[in-house]
Amino acid sequence: MFGVASFYAVLGVPMSARSWLITSALTVAAVTLVGCAQPTPEPSVTPVAEPVHWSYDGASGPASWAELDSSFETCAVGTDQSPIDLPATVPAPSTSIRLSAEDADGDVFDTGHAVEFESDGEGETLTFAGDEYSLQQMHAHVPSEHTVNGQPAAAELHLVHADADGRLLVLGILVTEGQASDALMPFIEAATHVADEEDVTMDVSAVLPPSLENYEYSGSLTTPPCTEDVQWVVMSTPISMSAEQIGTLEGAHSHNARPTQPLGDRVVVGGTADLDVED
Repeated sequence: MFGVASFYAVLGVPMSARSWLITSALTVAAVTLVGCAQPTPEPSVTPVAEPVHWSYDGASGPASWAELDSSFETCAVGTDQSPIDLPATVPAPSTSIRLSAEDADGDVFDTGHAVEFESDGEGETLTFAGDEYSLQQMHAHVPSEHTVNGQPAAAELHLVHADADGRLLVLGILVTEGQASDALMPFIEAATHVADEEDVTMDVSAVLPPSLENYEYSGSLTTPPCTEDVQWVVMSTPISMSAEQIGTLEGAHSHNARPTQPLGDRVVVGGTADLDVED
């Protein structure tokens, strides 16, 4: 069988032209092969799952949280859930915690369920049972989630803390209507325009009530996924906020409170606290 060069020789094509013709033929063949090749498939992209919608009323409210997503199952089957109804009388103190508070810087924004202050990691720390927790964020519920002898307060602040291993402790502060809180003004003012994040500085020590006597019990997050093994410390003495301040928080999120959960076999104990204020 003739090769390409022999074929051109038989035809009498001059040697000088044979190289050009052979090169051209090979180029056409290469282009043809490339054109017939299978296209490279586009890399597959895994769609990002949309967050599960939950709320405080209707079909997506607390009674249905466990049905909205399998990861919310604990909201229904958990035995150590929060909030709870606290006794009218604080049990005799059997523990003592230490609070070390200084100004905390962070951002205020709307999570879609509450107005929240997110700390930059510096500021207030809390020592409980020898373990140190640092303030992560603070948010508000209107009305309160914990009740005392069956009665809710006008509002409740949750100061969420975490230790080095990620274990959570939530400091709850009940709020009654009365004198305005100067310490909470940066948080309240930012809550009126949380479409954009607001940088604020919070004097955490000034937010605390004058008495640090408290209720303590083991519970859970009060929002999905209702994770348990959360230590709760709820101050027995409320702080006050003006009707206007409470109204501002209520205007952002009205009735964002989970109903109280059964206490079960748990025991609520009393505690005290020492406060170290750092300049």
